[in-house]
Amino acid sequence: MKNFLRAVASFVFLIFVISVHADWTKLNEEFRKISNHDDAVAQLEESEKANGSDLSDLIEEYHSSTAKKDKDSAFESIEHYLSANALSENFKVSPGADSRAKEIKKNPIYKTEKEVISSNWIQKLFDRLRNAFKSNSKEESKPQSPPPGWVFPLIQGLFIVFCVAIVALIIFLLVKIPWSWTAAGRSKRVKRGGMLEAGEELLTEDEYLLEADRLVAEGKYREACRALYLASLLRIDKSRIARFESTQTNWEHLRRIETSRTRPEQLQFRPVTKAFDHVWYGYRVRSADDVAIFRETYVSIKVLTEGMA
Repeated sequence: MKNFLRAVASFVFLIFVISVHADWTKLNEEFRKISNHDDAVAQLEESEKANGSDLSDLIEEYHSSTAKKDKDSAFESIEHYLSANALSENFKVSPGADSRAKEIKKNPIYKTEKEVISSNWIQKLFDRLRNAFKSNSKEESKPQSPPPGWVFPLIQGLFIVFCVAIVALIIFLLVKIPWSWTAAGRSKRVKRGGMLEAGEELLTEDEYLLEADRLVAEGKYREACRALYLASLLRIDKSRIARFESTQTNWEHLRRIETSRTRPEQLQFRPVTKAFDHVWYGYRVRSADDVAIFRETYVSIKVLTEGMA
């Protein structure tokens, strides 16, 4: 009878949790029923879940994407987000449900007949190790000699040394690695994120073009790509499409260029921005052919912006 009451109480509690968190599952199912991507996202915007959450950022990214590849990628991110929330909702507990669960478990039907609580888990570990030295043979007639007395103190000492080494490693990682929340991490992020290095002087558009030719002659293709990319940004700034900010990243410049009202429709700056990420931050440059991509982009921008300066 006690087992039956326990099962009934557990079932009622499970139904309560699932009913509280059914929103994401329903929202995910309705979203996937619509085959047209734009219609599906439009319906999703009308739900309460799309207000002031990560989901609203994903929806905004979908609408702001212009290329089909980027739009499909944003749509897939929305699908993954909904699926993840729908999958995890059955494992969440609503506010107040945790206290109700504790009250339910206070019922005597949840108490076992015999409860043993051990406050010394290290002693229990040593007891298991001690039992491992005992023979599993069924022949009780043969006397079994106990392990030497120094074995267990040695194991205890090694265990303490291991714990100390783990703690020391964690402290070392926290101190030496420039995490994002530390001063060293913020300094490293600013240095990498800006278009100019610390102490670097900004050149003119023509100076960057001459610099690119010099770097190519020296076989420094990575640096030449960067010089041409900076020349392109300065040409765009000169044409009053989007201003050049030395402390901002290439992606921050791209966002302002794509949203500029004065940008010619034919000016597509996203491909060369992705290429800049691979070349400059990823060190993926092979030959002068990579430099040619950045030079062609600069020339096309110069042709499109003739007379805009």
